Amino acid sequence: MNTIIDEESAQKVETVLQKFIDESGATYVLLTDMGGNLLFKVGEENFDGDTLAVLSAANYAATKEIATLINEDNFSLLFHRGNNENIHFAKISPDVLMIILFKPYLSLGLLRLKIESIQKEITELLGNE
Repeated sequence: MNTIIDEESAQKVETVLQKFIDESGATYVLLTDMGGNLLFKVGEENFDGDTLAVLSAANYAATKEIATLINEDNFSLLFHRGNNENIHFAKISPDVLMIILFKPYLSLGLLRLKIESIQKEITELLGNE
């Protein structure tokens, strides 16, 4: 991803992500490129966001390779369930991965619908359609 994001677009992306958190009930959301470079982060953070970005991108890449190995194009859902937090990975564009932390009592289906509703807006703001 070789896109330069101007300050106005960056503020709009952060606004979209904050609205996503407010409407979905997610705890934390970040956008990273496929190399693990943190682009944006919004929400309650009590951990190292940069490390989460790198590990998440690596996890996504490994899962994609597993899919290829078993003759799948990809897996439609990449999700980890925990006792206190769940994490969902969504490919927003060919170059951007969205990582969402949310409490176990929240609906994954609703979260995925909310992601779909902002995906085009984010890709347009990033100039990454």
